[in-house]
Amino acid sequence: MKDTATEPWNNPPRREKTLRRRRAEKLARRAEHWGQRLQEAREEGPDMAAAVAFDRLRGALDKLPEADRNRGYEDAERALDRIRETHAQ
Repeated sequence: MKDTATEPWNNPPRREKTLRRRRAEKLARRAEHWGQRLQEAREEGPDMAAAVAFDRLRGALDKLPEADRNRGYEDAERALDRIRETHAQ
């Protein structure tokens, strides 16, 4: 009888990189991108840095499911209130 262990449909494809590693590299690239954008914005001024931070927050919240998104907006509002209270003089 023929040995079927060597047939291609019995052997899963070998990946050069695991999916976990690919995902980690993608997250690292994304973090580097936002870090670079934020650094460039800081050089332009605090208003630009705030705009970039808001863009990042908005993008992250838009990707969440609706229930989580609503909680995220509430958390963002609380964080803004804390900033106002801390820096109000």
